[in-house]
Amino acid sequence: MKYRSEIDGLRSIAVIPVMLFHAGFTHFSGGFVGVDIFFVISGYLITSIILSEKEKGKFSIINFYDRRARRILPALYLVMLVSLFFAWFCLFPRDFEDFSKSLMAVSLFSSNFLFWSESGYFDTASELKPLLHTWSLAVEEQFYILFPLFLSLVWWLRKRWVLSAIVLLGIFSFLLAEWGAQNKPSATFFLLPTRAWELMLGASSAFYLFYGRNNQVFIKGDKFISEALSLLGLAFIFLSVFIFDEKTPFPSVYALLPTIGTVLIILFCSGETVVGKLLRTKILVGIGLISYSAYLWHQPLFAFAHHRSILEPGQTLLGGLVVISLILAYFSWKYVEAPFRSNQKFERKQIFFFSASGAVFFIIVGIAGDMTEGAPSRIDVRITEIQSINMSIFESQVETCWNGLVDNPSIDNACRIGDTEIVPSFGLVGDSHAGALLHQLSMQSKQKGFSGVSYAFRSCPPLMSIEPDKPTDGDMPCSSLRDSFFTGLLKSNSIPDILVVNARWALLIEKNRFDNGEGGIEGGDDWVWDLADENYSTTMTDVIVKSIREMLDSGRKVILVYPVPEMGWQVPSHLAKSYLIGGELQDKTASVSYQRFVSRNKRAIKALDSIGEYKNLVRIKPSDYLCDSYVSNRCVAHLGEKPLYFDDNHLSSAGSSLVVTKVISQIKH
Repeated sequence: MKYRSEIDGLRSIAVIPVMLFHAGFTHFSGGFVGVDIFFVISGYLITSIILSEKEKGKFSIINFYDRRARRILPALYLVMLVSLFFAWFCLFPRDFEDFSKSLMAVSLFSSNFLFWSESGYFDTASELKPLLHTWSLAVEEQFYILFPLFLSLVWWLRKRWVLSAIVLLGIFSFLLAEWGAQNKPSATFFLLPTRAWELMLGASSAFYLFYGRNNQVFIKGDKFISEALSLLGLAFIFLSVFIFDEKTPFPSVYALLPTIGTVLIILFCSGETVVGKLLRTKILVGIGLISYSAYLWHQPLFAFAHHRSILEPGQTLLGGLVVISLILAYFSWKYVEAPFRSNQKFERKQIFFFSASGAVFFIIVGIAGDMTEGAPSRIDVRITEIQSINMSIFESQVETCWNGLVDNPSIDNACRIGDTEIVPSFGLVGDSHAGALLHQLSMQSKQKGFSGVSYAFRSCPPLMSIEPDKPTDGDMPCSSLRDSFFTGLLKSNSIPDILVVNARWALLIEKNRFDNGEGGIEGGDDWVWDLADENYSTTMTDVIVKSIREMLDSGRKVILVYPVPEMGWQVPSHLAKSYLIGGELQDKTASVSYQRFVSRNKRAIKALDSIGEYKNLVRIKPSDYLCDSYVSNRCVAHLGEKPLYFDDNHLSSAGSSLVVTKVISQIKH
């Protein structure tokens, strides 16, 4: 296969936006499409190699796997080894446990499945996962394993069917991706079946160039067409990089923009076109040559910077790490990638032995890290105790209750808490902020000799007749559960006479995530519901008031929990890092300004106040215990070394006990 330097230039156009996107440069909001560009390029190059060797009668599966192992594994193993070294000294036990699982998954070419399974409500933020980016390598590795076998089988059955089979496979994959982007977005993003169409676009391009271009005189001979279409392709890529963002459904029909753009460049770009001359410049070709290593290095560097920074790393630091990624990439390309790709320096047996040995080593290390729950003996015991508060209790009980509602989201399938042998005295209603109270409610009600039932569900506020602005598959149980609950208020005797109601009221009304003004900025998308934008907060207020009044008018006693102060900091990690660096925790470590809380929750509190006075309404305000009490003019996140939150806005068991004690006192009466 003839070398095309413009393809290396195209690789640089793919990798640079990815790194800048992960570094948080907002102008590159669609930089993630670099991965899609890589998929098209891979499909094109791999298919071109196979076709060339098939036509010469020289294709060998063993030779193919040998080349792929030489290309992928040495640099990957180097980055994994260096990441393991830093993870051992930098990561807290829970994070090291997650990292250990990723070591195993990467070694088994299945990290896309792991990160798909971890893309739940409370999973570690993406910027904290050193090997998250290997999901795309797993997709390619699965493609490398399966595609040559598929191509060889169809070729053996009938050679002329090959292109049709690739096109049909691509169409099926694309339709599945379009459906999945709306209904199963996480699986669609991470898994091969919904990414295969991008690889098939590249494969189809290879077929065209290998068999058809000599017969297309108008393309081969018309420089204007080549100029226009290659420029159009580059424009498509740049548009997607600068216009798309994390809210763009992907990979859906939107992904056609960067992928078709890549195809146009592959088909029509040459050294005689403007785009070809641009992509063949030394700087772009140079970056393209080291692009694989650059892609490998950047995510671990970013992740460890996040882990070791008390405040969020700024763009200056992350921009510097982009440069360092390129420097490391050059050295790993020169001294690792290039030597291992040489048949003269390393024989096939050595490559396969190296590949298997490396995989076994990382799997064993991963198993050890997982089985020891992150090797906590590496870390000072006081830091371990602080950080371990995280959410283990929440996961063990609340997730179990949630999972029971996924398949059958109705009040009849709600989770029992407290003394489950007796008739429930109360019901817990709301989203994950209500769920954060569940463990303590269960414990304290059992101690008092009564029980409850939990209708709480993730991202499921106790509101009538509204849906998220962009519903996902995770929202469907919520919709059914809420319908069942509000219908049951009037028609069912199974709903208890006392309701404990809590939700993340400020986020519902304000939409945007919390910024504490001191460096603690909550990650995640805005929480937007399908309401008129121009009157959003007013309409949301009306919905909240109407929904709570509906519960009150049913004759039930409502214990309404007001907003829990948001922190902005990942509290356990912030406290642990502060202790690690400073040696002691101050009373106001990880706290936030009381005025910031008041400003943030002004409209939310006004909305709850406007419900009015009811004999059967009890108001409980967590800010009475957490704000301007232990520390003047601050809302605290810990008492001594005990975190009151397990993340940046959900109360831990210790924090929720302060609220639940007041709730329980009202349930008794």
